[in-house]
Amino acid sequence: MDNLSHGDIQLRANQLTDESLESTRKILGLAIESQDAGIKTITMLDEQGEQLNRIEEGMDQINKDMRETEDFNRTQQVLWPLCLSL
Repeated sequence: MDNLSHGDIQLRANQLTDESLESTRKILGLAIESQDAGIKTITMLDEQGEQLNRIEEGMDQINKDMRETEDFNRTQQVLWPLCLSL
């Protein structure tokens, strides 16, 4: 370093600063991309959660309908012989 002039040292310092700034810009770009991916992921997970809730509600309704049908069938099984005997 003793052989380098003040101008050479300044030039090298400027080069290192430029490289550092470029690296910082790249890292910032990657961070923004990661943030965007995270936001999209959260949005999709929220939508999927809503879909699962709707599916669960549909399954609950099917289960309720099945119970009502079973009750109706049991009632029919009891009443049908009575109707035949009339």
